[in-house]
Amino acid sequence: MGLPGQVRNLRNSYRVRYNAEEMANGFALFSLASEALRSLVVASKSWGVTVNDILLALLMKSLDSCTSGRKQARRRRKLSVGCIVNARKDLGVDSERVFGLFLGSFTVTHEVPEGIALRQLAEAIRDQTSRVKRHKLYLASPLELGFGRFMLKFFSPRKRRTFYAKYYPLWGGITNMNLNSLWDQKSATAPLDYFRGVSTGPITPLVLSVSTVGQRLNLGVCYRTAVFRSEDIERFESRLREQLEETRR
Repeated sequence: MGLPGQVRNLRNSYRVRYNAEEMANGFALFSLASEALRSLVVASKSWGVTVNDILLALLMKSLDSCTSGRKQARRRRKLSVGCIVNARKDLGVDSERVFGLFLGSFTVTHEVPEGIALRQLAEAIRDQTSRVKRHKLYLASPLELGFGRFMLKFFSPRKRRTFYAKYYPLWGGITNMNLNSLWDQKSATAPLDYFRGVSTGPITPLVLSVSTVGQRLNLGVCYRTAVFRSEDIERFESRLREQLEETRR
């Protein structure tokens, strides 16, 4: 899926409607025990998808409960979410000598029909992420951001604040980090735990930060309070935990 396909998906994606001048963020944090992490890993191998594909599917299905009106829309009935990618290896950056973040991103889109199984959604997402990874489409992120910044020059200050909500309608994004690949958990200096939160911005009103530490997953949910209420986030968490049960079947 190249740029034309992404544009088509975004043109058919449900828009977030909120007061863009309200920039306040809320934050919620919860953890999943070792059984949940094991079931995710086992399910990913059994289903032929990555753990990240399942996490994106969980994000979509959990957000589905917060997008009232989407399924009644005439055209914009799809749900789009984003994903952050570490691009250091692709850029050939020397990790030991060069400090900094080298990130790319991509989006996935699906209609998420009522009753769709988590496995079926994860497999559909895998078909999209496989093309993204095969063609390294996430490396085009700087071009997308540059183009968006250029286009903002032609909008009034008021319309700039709603630019991304209108033309790049993402409901959420995910940033997934496996700390076990960076830290030796058996070392005496290994941290006891790690919690992470990533602020929202103009592009997405909710960011799910997933951190694998030892045998558990820590999830931080940062959200725009102009879009989500605290009870929406409670429902989001409850929905995510319910959907996780599908990985154990």
